[in-house]
Amino acid sequence: MTTTPHLTSGILLDLDGTLVDSVHQHVVAWHEAFHAAGYTVPQWRIHAGIGMGSDRIVPWLLGRHVDDADALADDHTRRFLDTVDTLEPTEGARDLLDDLDRRGVSYIISTSASTTEREALFEVLGRDDLPYTDADAVDSSKPAPDLLLSSCVQAGIDPARAIMVGDAPWDALAALRAGMSAVAVRCGGFGDDALTGAGAQRVVDAPRQLVGQL
Repeated sequence: MTTTPHLTSGILLDLDGTLVDSVHQHVVAWHEAFHAAGYTVPQWRIHAGIGMGSDRIVPWLLGRHVDDADALADDHTRRFLDTVDTLEPTEGARDLLDDLDRRGVSYIISTSASTTEREALFEVLGRDDLPYTDADAVDSSKPAPDLLLSSCVQAGIDPARAIMVGDAPWDALAALRAGMSAVAVRCGGFGDDALTGAGAQRVVDAPRQLVGQL
């Protein structure tokens, strides 16, 4: 007889811009990669797309499919990894993780970062023991719900009882499509209108405001 595993409530946490202050470095890395490949893309446009995976941001920014998208993504990753020494956790990021651990709350990192980038960001947090799903685990990144739903399966979390915490509209939109709630942090540089317009039900400055609250 097959039994259905028990699903619990839980938290999905974005990584870039939410737990690690890395949005600016991503913008610059993408800008330089596009420029080196002969494309002109202003930085404000790149910032608007941060939170998507590389499978989506390149065609979204250029308005079309390009054959060198994989090479662009690889160049971005190389340039981004060169900036790791400048990265820091966002305000209260470590405190939030410690709080969730201490209270026994089920959670998982759900990030559009590649495995290489995720490993570097975990080093910034000083944590190599965090449960995660990254972009290499799914075919389609945020704002598609695939990544979030895969994270729920891995962590045994019921999507209908889950909260997605992210810094970008794409996190909130992915949560909406996955049937879960969304909380947004402003530390990624997106405005309240963009975050709530994408589906975030609550907006706070940084992870510090969520300690003891989730």
